[in-house]
Amino acid sequence: MLKSSQINSILVVDDDINTCAMIERYLQAVGYACSSITNPVEALSILKQGDFHLVISDIEMAEINGLELISKISAAGIKVHTIIMTGFTADYIYSDVIKAGASDFIQKPFQMSELKAKIERLNRERALLKDLQDLNTALGVLLQMGEKEREDFRGEVTSNLRELVFPCLEKLKNSHLNAVQRRHLEILESTLLDICSPFSKNLSDQHAHISSREVQVANLIKAGKENKEIAEILGVSVNTVLTHRHRLRSKLGLKGDKTSLKSYLNSIEF
Repeated sequence: MLKSSQINSILVVDDDINTCAMIERYLQAVGYACSSITNPVEALSILKQGDFHLVISDIEMAEINGLELISKISAAGIKVHTIIMTGFTADYIYSDVIKAGASDFIQKPFQMSELKAKIERLNRERALLKDLQDLNTALGVLLQMGEKEREDFRGEVTSNLRELVFPCLEKLKNSHLNAVQRRHLEILESTLLDICSPFSKNLSDQHAHISSREVQVANLIKAGKENKEIAEILGVSVNTVLTHRHRLRSKLGLKGDKTSLKSYLNSIEF
């Protein structure tokens, strides 16, 4: 995560003291906090201790070259942009420098305005990246809020069903109903239980190969219904229910396992 969207602090590394002084004076004049050093090994030590946003380094230096410096900066976990300067264009090309991890490349001799333009381009990229990071954070917060609101709504619906609807259904179940009425009541109860519980959705999400009918059967098994009861509720034959049970065991990885399907379904955490 970027702490700042702008490059403010710059370290120039070049074993030519005149080049260091010239770039340092110019960048300070146009508003940057700039330091310079002629020893790349010492530069690495300074970078570990300081808070720089950009390193402008020569590629050919006595102790370690600019590409090696970039590698050591990266290995040390220092988050900083790098612009490589070189006058040896026959030895190094742009793709070599970028592949090494540099942010940009500038060929000596160069106009200071060209260097300034490259820094400004990096600043625009940093600002865009910062905006994207902030947007991503905001979206994450919105998603969390949406999830909480969804859970609160589901909790409210569940509470109302359990407190206001299910007691009435229980009274109806204990009244004198014929077989057809009882069957429809059980279907209604099963459907409402599905609404109350995330089981059906999560079972389908985690096992996309399980059909909607198998999810219905799984819900009824989970609720403790026997094969005959499930057949009556769903309006299918007992053999069809047995086929669904067999497929569920296979799809849930219970084929050849002695684990009770009901116990397994009740043990799944959601």
